[in-house]
Amino acid sequence: MNKRDKKCESVQEDKRVELQSMDDVLAHVVGSHGLWQCILLCTGVIGLPPYEMFSIFGNAKPNVRCRMQDDMESLLQNKTFEEATQFIQGQPTNLDVVYSYLPECYHRLSGKLNSTEFGSLSNLTYASLYTPVVQRCPNGYVYEPRKDQYPSSVIESFDLVCDRAWLEPFSTTMFMIGMLLGFYLGGWAGDRFGRRPTIIFWYTLGTTTGFLASFSPNIACLCLGRFILGAADSARLTVLYILVFELTIPKWRSILCSFWTMLQSFCARAFVAFLAYLIPDWRWLNFAMTGVGFAGVVYFFVGPESPRWYLARGESKKALDVLVSGYRYNHFGQCPPKEELARLRTFTEMVGSRNTATQMDAAPDAETRRKRGFVYWIKSTSMWEFFRSSELTRRIILGSLVFLCHIYCYFGLLLYSNHVRGNVYLVTVINSATALPGTLLSCALYRIFSWRKRPIIGVFTSAFLTSLVAAVCTLTNVDPKDIVLTICVGLSLLMLESGMDMIYIYIPELFPTLLRSKGLGFCAGFARLGSALCSFTNALDTSIGHGVPIAFYTVSIALVVVALLPLPDTRGYELEEIVERDKQLEWNSSEQFGSSISVHRV
Repeated sequence: MNKRDKKCESVQEDKRVELQSMDDVLAHVVGSHGLWQCILLCTGVIGLPPYEMFSIFGNAKPNVRCRMQDDMESLLQNKTFEEATQFIQGQPTNLDVVYSYLPECYHRLSGKLNSTEFGSLSNLTYASLYTPVVQRCPNGYVYEPRKDQYPSSVIESFDLVCDRAWLEPFSTTMFMIGMLLGFYLGGWAGDRFGRRPTIIFWYTLGTTTGFLASFSPNIACLCLGRFILGAADSARLTVLYILVFELTIPKWRSILCSFWTMLQSFCARAFVAFLAYLIPDWRWLNFAMTGVGFAGVVYFFVGPESPRWYLARGESKKALDVLVSGYRYNHFGQCPPKEELARLRTFTEMVGSRNTATQMDAAPDAETRRKRGFVYWIKSTSMWEFFRSSELTRRIILGSLVFLCHIYCYFGLLLYSNHVRGNVYLVTVINSATALPGTLLSCALYRIFSWRKRPIIGVFTSAFLTSLVAAVCTLTNVDPKDIVLTICVGLSLLMLESGMDMIYIYIPELFPTLLRSKGLGFCAGFARLGSALCSFTNALDTSIGHGVPIAFYTVSIALVVVALLPLPDTRGYELEEIVERDKQLEWNSSEQFGSSISVHRV
């Protein structure tokens, strides 16, 4: 039998399959992994610039010293930056002196010097040149980019040093808090108003804000812009990830998820490093990132609504139109034959009418809702179910801790690139490249082993060991060029990337079907608090000592392993239903064709 005969036989077999679920429709009629799905995935990635990478370049820390009077500054122009800094700070009598203040924020030059004496500094004594008491910088600061770091910085633009230094990590924290808010808003809006309107709204808001933030006149406007960008980025990513899941079948979800990870975590981030290399100004870099993301406007014309969402609302005609459109994409413009069209129409009408009837029967009347009041609202959220069972409470707490510590370490190590003593562009590309082997490793481990928890513990243990080596070598100054640090951080990110892929599969299996989406959503949303803290942790590298943040991340990875130990191993199957299905809760939750995992990838 030749290939053509086999293909014809396969087509005939597909026609004989009874369409009982949306997975059957996608697998045997529309297509589960064709051009339709690829266009959606690619437009989604292109329209999602990795704004979290902006902090690596835009928040680069330059060298700083006090700006003196104009006459003194003209004299210091003939000196190097290091010589000028040493001159205005004064040479300490004890070379082992430890400053109790930030040296770049003060000077010790005598205020009695006048312009006539600047030209004869060699004739002045040390006592007449310097004062014993340090003085704050009177005229602002002078900046110089550090070697191998991004030459432009929001620190220089807005003087985020000394008593304003906390605003630099705060801008990153605002972005992460925005992502936390957008995570929940995107999931709620996607279920309430539909996938397509939600994506379009947050795309428009995010793109507009991205362009405006590039011309922020002060740090307050930049923080506000970063907050909105974080919310828009997270909300779009949430709904797009759901939509990709809903337009394919379980067999292909892991492959599409891996492809998404490689594009978003490696290609997009490496491209940002390339843009930063070409554009040495943080404002135009942010503008260029938004400009590239503007290509996502293609979704306005080709992006579909989820047919599962339509069917869950009983809108069978709209669901049929989406499926027919998907068929034409996957079959390169061909319309479905009359027989296939009839099968699709029969399926959508059957499921749509069934879901409409179910919702009408299950929904309580207005009088019942009024009597129940606040209690009804609390129960309708179904979050209270996590606290009816001690086992569920334990799992939600430990699962949240796993996500929190993981995201804290992952983003912390990723954004630590501008603290490593090496070329920031090369370090960023190396760290981004860990997404490739990390994703392949997670796929291989879950294909070889039936366990869910043990491979996760293995990769986090490996991440702990590599981070421990990096912390020890850096804190003891064994590796002054940070070669070991760069390698170990890259290996840790590889393991954390692999672990992230696996916990997004393992954690949902810890919860019963009714609570699985909300359980994973709560854990993943809570984890954004960790990403908000990591920018302040990285600031310790300057204020306390080089390598201190790595020690914090090492301890955090160890906490992930400790939190995983008490949890059960699901081995890839769903656990028993721990809570009893309540009709009211069942009405509020999504039906079979509308359910999805309302979370996004980091």
